[in-house]
Amino acid sequence: MKTVDVNKRTLEQEKQYLKQTSGIVRIEAVCFAAVLIMLMMQEIISAAPGDGESASALFWVKLAFLPFQAASAIVATRFVINMFKEIENGETPFRYSIADKLKGLSDAILGGSIVFAAPYLVAMFVYSFTGTEGSPTNASAVIMLGGLFLGVLFKTLSYIFGYGCKLQQESDETL
Repeated sequence: MKTVDVNKRTLEQEKQYLKQTSGIVRIEAVCFAAVLIMLMMQEIISAAPGDGESASALFWVKLAFLPFQAASAIVATRFVINMFKEIENGETPFRYSIADKLKGLSDAILGGSIVFAAPYLVAMFVYSFTGTEGSPTNASAVIMLGGLFLGVLFKTLSYIFGYGCKLQQESDETL
C-alpha cells in the first residue's frame, strides 16, 4: 500500500483551486473594466444635448475626463491580472513582487477614485460660479470614499504581504 502525504495532497488541491480562482478573477477584472467604460460612455451619451439644446457643463467635463477614466480602469485591471498570474505561477503568494503589485493596485485605485470623481467636482464648481442650474449627484462623494476605502484596504494588504515575505524569508533561511 502506498502512503500519501496528506499535507502534499492538500497543498496540490489548494494550488488547483487557486489556479481556477485566478482565472475567474482575471476574467472578471476584464469584464469589470469593459462594463465600467461602457457605463461611462452611456452616461455621456445620455447627457448629450438634444436638438436645439446646448450642452451642459457636466457633459463637456465628463467627455474630457473619459479617456483618463478609461485609462485608470485599464491600469487597475492590468495590476489585478498581472498579480493573479504571478500568484498562480509561484510557489508561494508571499513574494515581494506580489506585495509591490498590491501597492501599485492600491495607488491605481486611489488615483482612479479621484479621476472618476473629478468630473462631478469640476461641474459642481462650474455650476456654483456660473449660477447655472445643474444637478450633479452625490456620486462623486460615493466614488471617492469607496475608492479611498478600497485603496487603503489594498495598501494595508500590501504591507501584510510584505511582512509575510519577510517571515517567509526568515523561515527559508532557518531551514
